[in-house]
Amino acid sequence: MQILLIITIAVHVLSSIFWAGSTFVLARNGGKGGAALFRPQIGAASVSVLSGSLLWYLLHRGSFQRSEMILATGAAAAILALLVQVIMIRAAMRSEEASPRAATGYRVSAALLVVTIICMAVARYV
Repeated sequence: MQILLIITIAVHVLSSIFWAGSTFVLARNGGKGGAALFRPQIGAASVSVLSGSLLWYLLHRGSFQRSEMILATGAAAAILALLVQVIMIRAAMRSEEASPRAATGYRVSAALLVVTIICMAVARYV
């Protein structure tokens, strides 16, 4: 089980760093270059959510104390960020007004991912 945990943590951290980092950059530059990164971002986000679910199963199943509540809040924010990117940004890429709508989608996703990161960072200490 130890090796599974180590691999799952590594996969979760690496995919999350790519997803959040690229989202922050695209939010900052108004979504320019977002079309090229859309599929890799959605892939990384999916891997992040799935590996996070496996981590929850391995480390937190059967418990819902304060730290799990905070982690669940972060997980919900991450899933919302993924949904915003799938729905809002994909629709923006198909329309003629791609830049303003995509930029808004990336900014909303970035804010939600900031909530996720904060929740993950503090959950252990509450």
